[in-house]
This record gives sequence, structure tokens and C-alpha cells, in this order.
Amino acid sequence: MAAIRGALVVLATFTLGACGFLPITRLSSAGTDVLVQAPKPAPVDSDYHACGPSGSQPDYALNRRKNRVDTASQYIPISWQTLARLPFPRRVGYRFRNQWTSGETADVARLEGAAIEVEGYIASLKLETPEPPNCYSMDPRDRDYHLWLTEQPHQGKRESVVVEITPRVRVSHNGWSEDRLRALIETQVRVRLRGWLMLDQMHPESMPWTRFTLWEMHPIMRIEWKSERGDWIPLDSLSPGAERP
Repeated sequence: MAAIRGALVVLATFTLGACGFLPITRLSSAGTDVLVQAPKPAPVDSDYHACGPSGSQPDYALNRRKNRVDTASQYIPISWQTLARLPFPRRVGYRFRNQWTSGETADVARLEGAAIEVEGYIASLKLETPEPPNCYSMDPRDRDYHLWLTEQPHQGKRESVVVEITPRVRVSHNGWSEDRLRALIETQVRVRLRGWLMLDQMHPESMPWTRFTLWEMHPIMRIEWKSERGDWIPLDSLSPGAERP
């Protein structure tokens, strides 16, 4: 049994090292100064459909980040490249936040919680399975939408940053329907997103196959798309491809 346990530990270590972390050369501190200096207000959250601000086990601290509903007075514009290459502690993957070292916690806190604005293109969309922040609700209205944001049109998930719409925010945006979100994909119009910078350490297995980084915009607070005339149109008011009223 000891031999089996040892083999499992070696396998887990190899898996985390091989699949969980980007090569260090793909990470960069370029452009992070403005994020380090940015205000990082504590998340404002609330109960939603009998699911509290902390969601369900196991990582309540992460859930509170995901369940925030507050808007910022100002969002810091950063490039897709800056977001995709932000550094993070390489061994936080699959570890709950109460298991992080003080150094790992401090490294993430330098950047996490900044209100950011990023432009790009939506490559794909998925209504997620039941998850801890939403108390594992099966109801589609209680589940997140994962969007994959790329730097250029028609790129794939390997070249994407995950950005998420949460049910607690979506309830205030009737225009963020699945039809309108899919229209962003079909038309490949440029989008401008505003929301909160957050590290989701629970998905290292997806790098680099379906995401470029563990950093996300989560949750998204505003979605706009760029018209042919160069105007930024809120998705709340009009879908791309629709005639202007």
C-alpha cells in the first residue's frame, strides 16, 4: 500500500508539473505596474436563489471572488497580451486558498481584484455544469457562462483567456441572452469587456489546451461590441447583426 501511495503522489506531482503550469517563458510582468497600484476593493456579494455569498464547499474564499456583484467607478484598460501573460505562483493549482502559503497569497493579491477592461473576440461559449459558487444548482439560470476571449478573430481556445458571466450579474442584464452571446461568436465583432481580475487556480489541467492562463475576468460586468462605424454598442441594447433602431 505504501508503494501504491508513493506512486500516486509521483503521478499527481507529474500531472501538476506537466499539465498545470505554463512554461515560465510565457509569463511576463510587463504592464503589471498599473494593476499593482490599482484599487482592489473587497468583493460585494449577496444571497442568490438561496445560495449564500460563499457558495458551497470546498473553496469558499474563491467562491466569494466569483460571486461579487459590485461595479467599479473606473476600469483599467489592459491589452489581451498583458492579461494572458500575467504571472502567478506556479504551484497554486488544485490547492484551495486556505492551503496557500503567505507568499503565494501575497503574490496573487498584488494583482487580483483590479477592475480591468480588455478587448478581443469571443471564440466560444458554454453554459457550465453545476459548480461550487452556485451551490451546485442544476437550474440553467443559476449557472455560469464561460466565454473564451482571443486576441484576434477566428482563433481557438488554446489562444484564449476565459472570461465568465455569473448568474448573480446576469440577472441584471436581460440583453445578455444566449442568442446575443452567440451572435458575438458568429459575427466575430470586436468586443470590449469590463470586469474583475481573478485567478481561478482550479483549472490547471486545461492549460494550454483550452486556455492560455489561469487568470480570468470573473465576473464580467459590462459587454460592448464595436460597430462598423466604430461605435461601442452595449450588448444590453442591441445584438450584433441586428438593425439599429
